[in-house]
Amino acid sequence: TFAGALGVIGFDQGIILSSGNIQTLSGPNLGDSTSTVNLSPGDTDLDGLIPGYTTFDSAVLEFDFTCTSAQQVVFQYVFASEEYNEYVNSPFNDVFGFFLNGANIAVAPAGCSGAGAPVSINHVNCGNPYIGAGPNCNCFRNNDLDDGGGSIYTELDGLTQVFHATGTIQAGTNHIKIALADAGDQVLDSDVMIRCQSFTCGTAPVTGACCLPAGPCVTLTAADCDANGG
Repeated sequence: TFAGALGVIGFDQGIILSSGNIQTLSGPNLGDSTSTVNLSPGDTDLDGLIPGYTTFDSAVLEFDFTCTSAQQVVFQYVFASEEYNEYVNSPFNDVFGFFLNGANIAVAPAGCSGAGAPVSINHVNCGNPYIGAGPNCNCFRNNDLDDGGGSIYTELDGLTQVFHATGTIQAGTNHIKIALADAGDQVLDSDVMIRCQSFTCGTAPVTGACCLPAGPCVTLTAADCDANGG
């Protein structure tokens, strides 16, 4: 778990999964290739998202849930990685998935330039090298020291904005599996942060740009923005 991350990722606290070491969420950014090799196996569901490549060092959280009346489930998250920006458009495309009853719902949400695309390094970036243009670039935050970054107080070199994962549920018991892993090799860490108490039954709320008093601009609901002085 973590707390105090509002100005870094866009929400204050939650749970974190990492393919390496969760301490990479902490700042400042001191290097371009922070890595922890855990010598752990990968995940077969994640292997299915990247045919031809093998995953390593997987971190998995899964559980059953029910919704009494709502037809959808939603939660908020941020994906971040040390693979940015130098491994954009390479085979070393660390992968994660949110499998709702077996189907991946980790896709770029409405408002991103390529909404519906799988959320990964190769699908959410601003180029390699960083040029300020790329797939879903308007939903990416650069923090790579070699590309003018470093102002976001985290070791991680690139982050998504706050995304909502939304999926249609079935009657009765449903199953969610949240999984993250290194792809192609066991080095360079990637993290997924999930907002505390954001896993709810219902549709995703409306969000927009919110500039916080300390400087960073992140994606929040109007109520969250107001509550934090944005």
